[in-house]
Amino acid sequence: MRDDTLLKLLLDQPIAGDSSQILVRSKLRAVGRRMGFSDLKRERMELVATEILTNQYKYACGSGLIQLWEWNGPMPALDLFALDYGPGIDDLELARSDGFTTSGTLGKGIGAIHRLADESALYSRPTESAAGGWHGVAVWVRFHLREPEPLPYQIGLFLRAYQDAIHNGDCICVDFDAEQLRWLHMDGLGHGLEAAKAVADMGTVLERERTPIGVMARASETLRGTRGAVGIFGELDTASRQARVCGVGDMTAALLSSEGRRNIQFSPGVLGHSHRSCETTEHELGRETLLLTASDGLRRNWEPVGFPGLFQLHPQMVAYLLGNVAGRSNDDKSIFLVRLGTGQRIMSGEVGQ
Repeated sequence: MRDDTLLKLLLDQPIAGDSSQILVRSKLRAVGRRMGFSDLKRERMELVATEILTNQYKYACGSGLIQLWEWNGPMPALDLFALDYGPGIDDLELARSDGFTTSGTLGKGIGAIHRLADESALYSRPTESAAGGWHGVAVWVRFHLREPEPLPYQIGLFLRAYQDAIHNGDCICVDFDAEQLRWLHMDGLGHGLEAAKAVADMGTVLERERTPIGVMARASETLRGTRGAVGIFGELDTASRQARVCGVGDMTAALLSSEGRRNIQFSPGVLGHSHRSCETTEHELGRETLLLTASDGLRRNWEPVGFPGLFQLHPQMVAYLLGNVAGRSNDDKSIFLVRLGTGQRIMSGEVGQ
């Protein structure tokens, strides 16, 4: 499946009072109906959105934003992601317990978000511990259209075109399978229509070739006559826990864990033009390890130490947060993350201190 089928940004709204909250709820109501969610599920969505928006406006002084994303993978879903630049939360575990409040209210907000959503995660960096970087609170919630069948891995995606244009020169094609996950992550040179045209047929490449070298060779052949692209092919064998990665050009791949980041190097060049032969590397994924691939729309000056505890959370939360706080504003952006392990309903409150 191509990225424009998998994930779509439907709304990116700064929170500035009652009018913006009305707009968010109206959009959420319309999208929920279009996707076919039940009345009960749509009611829960609006309650969760209201809690998120109220907390954000109250505690972050209107410094935040909320995004609505449509997920059309094997398990169709609707995501809400909220991010603010407020003072953050010192004790996430205490904050999500019913009855806790710092403003004289009933203290039901964070607990209600956890109970009503199908999947969720909460992350915070208090001002005093941010060391000059981002500080505030991030919330991710997911509502599944139907009961999902768990896969043996969790993935996260972030895709956003430069200036939210129609055409995105970055693409991620994914072949979902319970035994083996395969993906082709491409970045057409530049941005806009010509970059998007260059990578338009990459889904076919992934379908026709099985080996890493074969995928990259066919991708380079397909890109001849275009402006070219850089790219990464990855595959994960769920039984052996082995990941194989092969790439060409200026893209990022790394293994992320509590121990830090281990970068994976690629051959220089441009697919469709001149480049060296690409080398396939193998990596064992531990239970706490995330494998990341990203275009150069993700800045490289961030380090895992700047986000303590983040990489223990669901990869989708990680993708949304990095895409928003570590992405470049002058290019298309794309991130792919995978971790071995069955998806589960979680809301973490023990990390991010």
